[in-house]
Order: sequence, then C-alpha cells, then structure tokens
Amino acid sequence: NWHLKCGGITEQEYKGLENEILEKNRISLRMISLCLVAMFAGLLVGTFISDTMAPNRTAYVLTGASFLVIWVVCGLIQGKGRRFILPLWYVAMSIMFGYAIILNTVIRNTVSATTFCLILLAAPLLIIDRPWRVFGYFCIVTMVFVPIDILQKDHFLAFTDIVNALCCVFVGSVIHLNIMRTKLREMIQRHFIEKQRDTDSLTGCLTKMAFEQRMKETMCIGEHYGTLIVMDIDSFKSINDNYGHVYGDMVLRNIGEILCQCVGEESICGRFGGDEFQVWIKGRKSRSEIAFLLNRVISQIHTVRLPDGSGCVTSSIGVALCPEYGEDYQKLFMYADDALYVAKKQGRDQYVFAQKKVRSIG
Repeated sequence: NWHLKCGGITEQEYKGLENEILEKNRISLRMISLCLVAMFAGLLVGTFISDTMAPNRTAYVLTGASFLVIWVVCGLIQGKGRRFILPLWYVAMSIMFGYAIILNTVIRNTVSATTFCLILLAAPLLIIDRPWRVFGYFCIVTMVFVPIDILQKDHFLAFTDIVNALCCVFVGSVIHLNIMRTKLREMIQRHFIEKQRDTDSLTGCLTKMAFEQRMKETMCIGEHYGTLIVMDIDSFKSINDNYGHVYGDMVLRNIGEILCQCVGEESICGRFGGDEFQVWIKGRKSRSEIAFLLNRVISQIHTVRLPDGSGCVTSSIGVALCPEYGEDYQKLFMYADDALYVAKKQGRDQYVFAQKKVRSIG
C-alpha cells in the first residue's frame, strides 16, 4: 500500500519531504520547459526551410509558446506558491501528450505512434509524485489516445499502437515507482544525516551553525516577517556550581522542550552553546501576541524547580521584530541581544522588546 501511495515510504515521511519534492519538480519542469521551447523553436525554423514541415507551423508555435509560459511561471513561483507546481506539471504533460496524439494519429496516420509511446516512457523519469496518481493519469491519456487512433488509422496499425501504448503505460509506471522509491529513500537518509549533524543532542534544538544557516535561507527567500528571540537562563553558572552539571543538563533539556512546545512546529529553535537559546517565530505577529507567547514560556520555565526547593529556574529574554528592526539576521540579533542585556539589568526573569537606539548599527 505504501509503495502505491507514497513510493515505498509512509504518509508521514512523504509529507515531511513534500517541500523538497515540490522544489525538485519545479527545477526539473523549468529545465524541461526551456529545452522544449528550444526544440519547438528549431522545428519552427524548419517549417520555413522544408515544405513537408510547413503544415505543422501553427502546432509548433502554439506548443512552444505554451512551454515558454510554463518556463516563466516556474521561475516566478516561490514559497507557498510551490503547491501549484504539480498541477502545472500535469498541464505540461497534457500539452505534450496532446501534441503527440495529434502528430501520431491525425498528421502521420500511416506510421506507428512512436512519439506518444516515448513520452509515456520518458515522463515517469522526470516527475516526482504519488505513483497511483501518475499511473491513473497515464491510463486516462491512453484512453483518450486509443479511440482517436482507431478512427484515424488502419486497424492493424491501430492494434499495434494500442499494444505498444499499454506496454509503455505498464513499463513507465514500474519505472516511476522504482525511481520514486530510490529518490525518496535517498532524501530520507540525507535528512536523517543532516538532522543528526544539525541538532543539539542535549536539547533537541538546532546547533548554532544550523540555526544561523536556516535564518540566512529564510531571509534569502523573502520571508521577512517574523520575530527573533534571544534568551538565556539566569545565573546558570551558579546552578551548575551549586547543584552539579547533571542537574544543569536537565535544566537545559527542559528549556529546549519548553521552547519547542510553546512556539510551534513552524518556528525555529536553536541553542547557541552554554545556556543561550534563540528562537525565530515566523509570520507577522503583534507585540501583544508575542507577549502572550513569552508569558507562557516564562510560566513553563518556572515549573522547573531547584533541587533544594528554594525557588525555580528563570530566564531573561530579548525580542526584535522583523522587519521593524531590519531584514538582516545580524542586525536583528544585535537588537535582540541588547534587549536581553536590558532585561538582565532590570532584574531578570522578564522579556524586553528591542529599542531602536539601544545600539548604533553600522
């Protein structure tokens, strides 16, 4: 069942790879569209040289123009717009199959449907999608091809075309299933290795390097609405000295779990070594929304009690809103870090929003 639905992996694993799958499909569709534009442009030039090709001029123009539009659209699609990539892929394949059906049944009705069969074999090599959907699409296309082929061709030739097409549907689907399984398992293995490399083993948060890299990627793709939070544990050195490193590690582990639970799956949590943490909360949030979230974080941290019952663990937090305090990670960090310093100066166990004139940014 997994093989047919998700290419040999579970539904949950497939959803975890969905963004990467869409991006790979976008890149491959853009590259293929450009190649097809060049091919049909060459065929169009041929219509002015060869009288035999001249009747196909309109078909070449329309098909080439369609793929030019698809190439442009693929270049414009970013972020959440990538969900349109798969429908666009099926539109592109439909254009190619439509061209192949007309070419192999109406225009050239005395030769085998070679172009149609070649597309049935080639298309599965290019698209990454659920095998049942690809197989279903190929069956529908073949069902459109068969009656047209029977009407336009000699019965013996039509029979040969139908047998070839059915064989290509089966072979193409098997090829697609195996390619999907190989590609998806490679993605899962790579993600596992990257997660091991980028995750702090104690807290479950990202490492400093991984967090900074993720922030740079976020800024590069234009997601400039968000909130950067910088925090550390108050008097953490004293906690380690008085209660031991084992208890100190337990505190860090609890803080990491609290942050990941409170800020949501779409946010990014990172540990910057020692007792310092950073969090990036995606999306446009008001100060009151951020304040509500931080009050929740602080109250959860208060549940971590000291071993001797003398009190609880506390933290100081600095906050910088984006793009209000800049659209560059380093600038946001400077503002949030200065706000953290103010929170400590004012008595700790609190959060402070950054002020514009806290530090001069060059």
